[in-house]
Amino acid sequence: MKILALHTLAFLHVHRRALLVFYLFFTGLVLAAIAPLFSSALAALRPITGHAAISTGGLVQFVVSPGGLLWLSATATLTAFLVILQQAGMTWIAASGGGREYRIAIATLWALAQRFKQLLTLTLLQLGGHALIAVPFLLAIVASYQWLISPHDIYYLKLERPPEVWWFLGISGVAALGIAVCNGWLYLRWALSVPLLLLERMGARDALRQSSHYVHGQRLPVMGALIAGLVGLALTPIAVTWLFQAAGGEILTSLPERMGVLMPVTLGLIALYTLFTLTAAFAGIAAYSMLTYSVYRQATGHHRHSTAQNLPRRASPLAWSAELLIIILAATQAWFVLQSFDHRDDVSITAHRGSAFKAPENTMSAIEQAIEDGADYIEVDIRMTADGVPVLWHDTDMRRVFGLSGRISDITLEQARARDAGSWFGPAFSDERIATLERVIETTRGRAHLYLDLKPAPETPDLTREVVHMLQRMDAVENTVIAAAEWRVLAEARQLEPSLKTSLLAQFIVGPLWEQDFDILGLRQNRVTPATVARTHRAGNELHVWTVNTPQAMSRFIDMGVDNIITDRPAMLAQLLQRRQALTDAELLVIKLRNWLR
Repeated sequence: MKILALHTLAFLHVHRRALLVFYLFFTGLVLAAIAPLFSSALAALRPITGHAAISTGGLVQFVVSPGGLLWLSATATLTAFLVILQQAGMTWIAASGGGREYRIAIATLWALAQRFKQLLTLTLLQLGGHALIAVPFLLAIVASYQWLISPHDIYYLKLERPPEVWWFLGISGVAALGIAVCNGWLYLRWALSVPLLLLERMGARDALRQSSHYVHGQRLPVMGALIAGLVGLALTPIAVTWLFQAAGGEILTSLPERMGVLMPVTLGLIALYTLFTLTAAFAGIAAYSMLTYSVYRQATGHHRHSTAQNLPRRASPLAWSAELLIIILAATQAWFVLQSFDHRDDVSITAHRGSAFKAPENTMSAIEQAIEDGADYIEVDIRMTADGVPVLWHDTDMRRVFGLSGRISDITLEQARARDAGSWFGPAFSDERIATLERVIETTRGRAHLYLDLKPAPETPDLTREVVHMLQRMDAVENTVIAAAEWRVLAEARQLEPSLKTSLLAQFIVGPLWEQDFDILGLRQNRVTPATVARTHRAGNELHVWTVNTPQAMSRFIDMGVDNIITDRPAMLAQLLQRRQALTDAELLVIKLRNWLR
């Protein structure tokens, strides 16, 4: 292991500039070539799915459809192929006899072009092998989901956690472990296939076969070295981020309260972070490629060299120019990031099902509490009873609230109001009854806006029409948001009342947003990034994030520039916004910098 580490560092030191120049050239070519391909792939979603983008509602149908499987396979193949191409290029440089960096990088790109077909074949064989191993485990997860989870409401399972949940998690855990072990072992067995194909001029199948032979012969040292390299590759960006989070806050809080000082220092910190991140990404990828090449040399005993022509005298200045380019890019990004910092906290508060931490969700108590807590919007879930009355109800069944297995659409409003809708939360709410949309409209008028999450079911196809007609009849259309997880619901609402604001609620979304007719994109919090916010705003949409219940996450999303935070704790968010208004410029910059680094 020690010898492999020394060889890896030696290769990295000797070829560092050639590797850097190749890394920049390769990244530039990929961006230039992949951007049109990615746009074409997204455009292909429309004939496959009927929509220009995929949201939560259409995800399962997309994944299991022939067109969806083809689209996902093509995307996975392209991603894996780019990874293999980059590793192959760095392996070729490591095997070169040295020389000037610029010509070596160009020669490497040409060598990859000459072996394009063989490397693509290798990629397809590897993906096929991994798929064959993973499919049985994935089928076990799908079967256990259909058997144990699908018959129940997800929210009921999340809160009550019956035995079915633990059985499903156990089966899924074993299957995931099986994938990690089996596919991980296959990855290690084939880890030397790239240098074998490239330097020994083998075919793809022979390279995979020989790689398995060599790795099997030196199983422990090879596995240990490669696993250590992968762990190091994963931990590098985490370490860089942690370092700058710790140092940046200390530096900014120690400076005088003058924007003329704070802004340049913040700009410098962001530029340094960008530079270190780019360097760490390059160093991690290059080091792992050098490690793989060192393992190849040790396992095979071959010291083959790739051929590289002598370079002109200007090669060294050109290599320096590549390093200068990275510094310029880091400074440019730092400037744009600093310009994006807004000292105003322009975000609305939406109470998720009312103040659901203080009162039973979707009840009048929760709504009154949310108004008292300072919510701008009250988000409630709307379903329909058997007699066609829109009521506040989230789950697909009545098990969690009423203790019944049927649906709310199976009983009338009178039957529903005869049951206790609050004791499941606490005995103090035993008198709580199911709330109607009509009563909620009257209660919130002039006090808060409504955010109606419509949940139509096959047995209640008229839900959207009834809700929109009620809003029109009660003069409550203005400032009301109609939300749903399905495109067709929003389209129907907009057709019935063009002035309604509509919100698509999604776990994630791909595809061009500007081709869809909605006003707001509501995303789960683990899917929201600064890039997502910027992309949504460019499309002319607002971005709302759900469900955010910690002050750290709230602060991070405020600084990302989201338009609305949906939370079970509106009072906490209102207090956070008040505290931020009282911060000094330096304190606010520290918070924004830390949130940007996360």
